[in-house]
Amino acid sequence: MNMLLLFALLGPHDEKVVVHTIEVKGAEVTWTVNVGIVRLGKEIRFPATPMDLSEVQLQSMKLEVAKFLLARIALDADGREATPEAGRLEPGYDKLPIPTGEPYIGHVIQQFVFRAGAPVQRLHLQADFDDDDFPSTRSLVFVRWPDRDGDKSLPPHTLAGKFRLDVVRAMPQSSGRTALEFVKWGMHHIFIGFDHIAFLLALLLAATRLGEMVKIVSSFTVAHSITLLLAALDVVRVPPAITEAMIAASIVYVAAENYVLKEAKHRWALTFAFGLIHGLGFAGVLQERLEGLDGIVLPVVSFNIGVELGQIAILLVAFPSLAFLARAKEVPEAGRRRLLLRRVGSAPLGLLGLGWLLFRLFQWKWLSWLG
Repeated sequence: MNMLLLFALLGPHDEKVVVHTIEVKGAEVTWTVNVGIVRLGKEIRFPATPMDLSEVQLQSMKLEVAKFLLARIALDADGREATPEAGRLEPGYDKLPIPTGEPYIGHVIQQFVFRAGAPVQRLHLQADFDDDDFPSTRSLVFVRWPDRDGDKSLPPHTLAGKFRLDVVRAMPQSSGRTALEFVKWGMHHIFIGFDHIAFLLALLLAATRLGEMVKIVSSFTVAHSITLLLAALDVVRVPPAITEAMIAASIVYVAAENYVLKEAKHRWALTFAFGLIHGLGFAGVLQERLEGLDGIVLPVVSFNIGVELGQIAILLVAFPSLAFLARAKEVPEAGRRRLLLRRVGSAPLGLLGLGWLLFRLFQWKWLSWLG
C-alpha cells in the first residue's frame, strides 16, 4: 500500500472536503483555504511524505501551494475584480488513529488577501477543486463580516464540485431561521446521501409489518442521534475514510443477511449498532458547518429533525409497496412475493454497497462515479 493511500485511509481530514473561510473587514477580504495534504500531493511534489514533512519543508513550498490554490479560486467585490495577495501558510496537524497517536501535517491552511477600493457589501466567489483523482469535491464556505457590533456571520454554505456563490452582508439570522436552515440541510443530506438511503431500504425489505418498520427507523434515529451529538461536541472523533468504509460495509452486511433472515422483529438491535456508525457519517458533514456559530445544540437538533423528516418521507414512499406485498401473511403466495422482493431488492443494494466499500478502501478510479 503506498503512502498516499495510507494517509487517505487513516487521516481524519476528509480529502474530498475543502473548507473556505472568507472574512470581510471594510475594503479588505481575507480568503483562507483549508485543503488536505494528500490532495495537494497529487499536484505538488513535497520534499517528504506527510508523516515526515516538517513545517520548514512545508514553508519552502509556499509559492507552489499558493500558485496551485490561486488557479482554483476567484473573487470580485461589489462587481469589481479584486487582486489576490498570498498571505501566511500554516500546517494543520492530525493524529494517526493508532495507539501512538503520532501527529503529522494532514492539511494546509493558506490565506489570501484581496483588497477592494471601498467597503465591501457584496461578494461573488468562484472555486473549482474537482479533478480526476477527486471528482466529488464538497466545499464548505463560511463568510463573516466582523465589525464593531460583533461577528456578523452568514449561514455556512455546502456546495458540490465547481461553484459560483454570491453573498451579501447581512445581520445574523434569528434562532428560528437558524433552526429552519439546519432542518432543510438535514433533509437535503439524507436525500443526497444514497448510502444512507440504501442502508434503510435494505433494512426495510425484511420488515413485513408497519410496526417492524417503525422500530427499525426509530432505532436508527436514536443511534445516529447519539453519535451525531457526541461527534458535534468533539467527544468522539473517527477519520471520515474509516466511517465511510464502515457505512458501505453495513449496507453489504444487511443486504447479504436478507438472504438468510427468517424474521425481522429483532432487527432493530442490529439497526441500532449500525446507526451509531451512520451518525458519525452525518457528523462528518455537520461539524465544520457549525464553525462560527454561538451554540451547537439548536443546529444539531434541527439538523437531526431534518434527517428524520427525510427518513419519514422515504418510509412513506417505500411502505405502500411493501405493505401491499405483506398484507396477507397467511397466504402462501404473499409470502413468496415478500421473499422474492427481499432477494431481488437486496441484490442491487448489496452490489452498490460493495462498490462503495471497494472505492473507499482502494480509491479505484473506475469506481469513482459511485462517489
